[in-house]
Amino acid sequence: MSSKSLDILLFLNKFNGLSQRIFLELQKLGHQIKVLEINKEDDMLKFSKEYYHDLIICPFLTKRVPREIWSNETKPCLIVHPGIQGDRGLTSLDWAIKENKMEWGVTVLQAAENMDAGNIWSTTNFSINRSNMNLLTKSSLYSNEVTNASVVSVLQAVKNFIDQVPSKPLDYSDPNTKGVLKRNMNNQDREIDWKCSAEEISSIIRMSDTQPGAIAVLSVPKCNYSNKYRIFGSVVEKEQSFSFDTNAPGDVVGHRNGAILVKCKKSFIWLSHLKSNKLKLPALYWLNQAKHSTAYIPAPKLNYLVGEEPQTFQEIWINVVDGVCFIHFNFYNGAMSVFQCKQLKNVLKLVDSNHLVKTVVLMGGYNCFSNGIHLNVIDNAEDSFDESWENINAINDVVKQIFQMSKITISALQGNAGAGGCMMALASDYVWCRKGVVLNPHYKSMKLFGSEYHTYFLKKRVGINKSRELLDSAMPILSSTALDIGMFDKVEGNTVEEFRQFVYKESLSVNSKSYIKNNSQKIYEELEHHRNIELSMMNLNFRNADYNEARRNFVHH
Repeated sequence: MSSKSLDILLFLNKFNGLSQRIFLELQKLGHQIKVLEINKEDDMLKFSKEYYHDLIICPFLTKRVPREIWSNETKPCLIVHPGIQGDRGLTSLDWAIKENKMEWGVTVLQAAENMDAGNIWSTTNFSINRSNMNLLTKSSLYSNEVTNASVVSVLQAVKNFIDQVPSKPLDYSDPNTKGVLKRNMNNQDREIDWKCSAEEISSIIRMSDTQPGAIAVLSVPKCNYSNKYRIFGSVVEKEQSFSFDTNAPGDVVGHRNGAILVKCKKSFIWLSHLKSNKLKLPALYWLNQAKHSTAYIPAPKLNYLVGEEPQTFQEIWINVVDGVCFIHFNFYNGAMSVFQCKQLKNVLKLVDSNHLVKTVVLMGGYNCFSNGIHLNVIDNAEDSFDESWENINAINDVVKQIFQMSKITISALQGNAGAGGCMMALASDYVWCRKGVVLNPHYKSMKLFGSEYHTYFLKKRVGINKSRELLDSAMPILSSTALDIGMFDKVEGNTVEEFRQFVYKESLSVNSKSYIKNNSQKIYEELEHHRNIELSMMNLNFRNADYNEARRNFVHH
C-alpha cells in the first residue's frame, strides 16, 4: 500500500461488523476515516459538502447515491457489493445460497445511475465450503467470507485510487464477468411450504437469516393453535429418528432448550428463533405466549454429545482430545440468556470434575464468541429489571466458574465478541483469537457500566489507562490491536478453519507443559469485591430510562 494518507468518508446504514472491520483496517494504514450513518438520501449530499474528503466508500448502504455524488469523477463514491463481478441486485447473498453457489465474491464498484452497474475498482472471489451446511446462513457468510473478501477488495481499490490505476467498465463480454442482474427477492420467495424436504426448507431459512427471515405458518394441533411467523436458526435433524405419523407437515412436534422441532415432508427441522411484532425470540418464548401451547409438545432428550459438530439442535457440545476439552457454545448471535448461562456453567463444572481433562478451551460459536446478556429476552420479560438482574448475575457466575477452574483455561475466539462476551473471554488463563476479528470491549452504547468482572480482568491485562480508554471511547478494535496492547495472547489464522487448526495444535502443546494456577482465597475475595462494585452500578443502570430506551431501539426492528 502506498504511504499516502487519504481522507475517506464511510457512508452506511449502520455501523455493523463488516463496516467496523473496514474502518479499522483503513485506519490501521494511516487513512483518516469519518463514519457517517445515512438515514435519508439527502444526508449524503449534506455530509459530502460538510466534510473534506478524497474518497467515499459505502460498505453497507442500501439507499441510492445522489447524482451529484456519483457523477464526481475526482472524488469517487465506491460501493462494496457482496457479489461476483457482474452480479447486480440487493439480494445477492440470498441468491448465492439458494442456488448453491460453490464460489462467490465481493466487488468494489463506482456508484452510478444504474445500481451496481458502475466501473469496477477491484473484485475478490472466495469458495463457499462448509462441512456443516446448517452453518451456511446469509449472516454467517456475510460475517466471515464476505467480510474477509471485502477488506481485500477495499484495500486494493484504495491502492488503485492512490496509484491512479483506472477502474474498468462493467463488460458482460468479458469471460471473467460471470454475474448477472438478479431481481430482488420478495416475500413469496421466502414463504415455507412444509411439504418440501427439510433441505429445501433449510435453504430458504438460511438465505433469509438474519434479515428479513423466512415466513411460515406453524401449528400445534392438540390445542388448535396456528400462526404465521418469521423463522430463523434452522437445523436439519439427522442425529435422531422420530415417529410422529399422525402429524401433518408444519406441525410443531417437539422442543429443546428454546428451539422447536417441526415436521416436514419426510423428515424434521429445528427452528431456534421466531419473530413477531418486530421482536425476535427463542422459538419457545413465542409459543409459550400462545395459549400455553408448549404443554402439548414433547421435549426429546439429548445428552451432551462428544465429537464433531452435531447434526441436531444443540447449542453446547464438547470434544475431548488427549486431555484437552474443547467446549463449543454456539448461541444465536452470541446472546446468552439466563437459561443458556446456567447450562454453560453446569457444563464447565462437569468438565472441571473430570480428572482426565487437564486443559479446557472455550470455543464459543462459529460466527461469534459471545455478545453478553440476552437483550431480546430481557425486553420481552414482564419485568425487564428482574430479567436484566438475573441475566447479569448468571453470566457473572459463568465467568466465576471459568476463573475458578482447576484446569488450564483458554478462550479461543473464532469470531467477533462484544460487551460482556468480550470481557468473559479475559477470565481464562490464555486468550487466543482469529485474525480480523472485531471486538467491542465496552458497554456504553447500551448505557451500562458493565460487569463480568471487567474491572479486574481488563485492567489486569491492559492497565488502568488503556482499560479506561477502551471503555470510554466505545469504539471497536481489531484482534491484532488486542494482541498489541496485551489484551490477547495470540492471534492466528485468517479463517475459522485455519484458526481451529491452530487452536487444536497449540492447545495440545499447552497441555503438555506444567502450569501453576494462582487460585488463592485472597484473589477470590478481591474478585468478589469487583463484582459487588460492578453490580451496584448495574443496579442503577437497569432502572434507568436510558438503558431501557437503548435496549428497545436495539432489539426492535
